Amino acid sequence: MLKLRPVFLALTGCLALSAALPQARAATSGVLTVPAGPAPMTAATAAPGVLDYDGIPTVEHASAENVGGLMYYCDSHKLVTDTTVRSLGRQLASREGIRTNPAYAWGGQGRLMLSPTVMFDITTLNRDQQEAVCSRSALRGPALLAQ
Repeated sequence: MLKLRPVFLALTGCLALSAALPQARAATSGVLTVPAGPAPMTAATAAPGVLDYDGIPTVEHASAENVGGLMYYCDSHKLVTDTTVRSLGRQLASREGIRTNPAYAWGGQGRLMLSPTVMFDITTLNRDQQEAVCSRSALRGPALLAQ
């Protein structure tokens, strides 16, 4: 029995190390989780004046971080077929501090920030309207890149 003790200790150490590695990897991997925030408005619960004449929210107050995340959402859900959205998203994401900002994570989940405290969930819109939000956000790209 004493001869098996080193093997037992080695196995116990390996198990403890394998349990600790995922936690350490998650802490250092740079993965941004979406923080809790106010419940976003939806197409059904939008306040009067939030939606434009065509039923989509305005994108003119969205931050560069939020638009960068939104470009990722639009590209990954194939809402826009040209390369402008992908290119803009990559250019914005490569800037200092963009990917670590919660607004980027919210955009990646399909949430458009109408103001610092108000979000709109574009996933509640129909596909054509989601495509329009993506296109309008991409049109805002040159101004955001110039900042």
